[in-house]
Amino acid sequence: MLFTLHIVKLEPGHYRAHVMEGHAHLGDCEADSISAAIQLMAENPLPETAGFHIWYEGVCAGTTPIADMRSDHEGLAERLVALHSRFKA
Repeated sequence: MLFTLHIVKLEPGHYRAHVMEGHAHLGDCEADSISAAIQLMAENPLPETAGFHIWYEGVCAGTTPIADMRSDHEGLAERLVALHSRFKA
C-alpha cells in the first residue's frame, strides 16, 4: 500500500507528520526535524506499506519506497527543503 506522509513545520525544531490514506487521516507523529519524521515513519510503517508520497508543506518529494526512506532520510529531507525554498512565496 501507498500512503501519504505530510510534514508541517510547527516552529523551528518542531514538526508534525500526518499519515493519510486518501482523505482518511490515520495518525500523526512529532519529530524535531523533517529527516527524523521520515525516519520514524520508515521504522514504524503501517502493515503492508510499500511506501509514501512524501510532502513538506506544499511540495512533494514523490513516491518513495520504505527502503529508500530508511537508507536516505537525510537526502529526502534535504530535497524537500530545497524544493520548498524554490517555490515558497
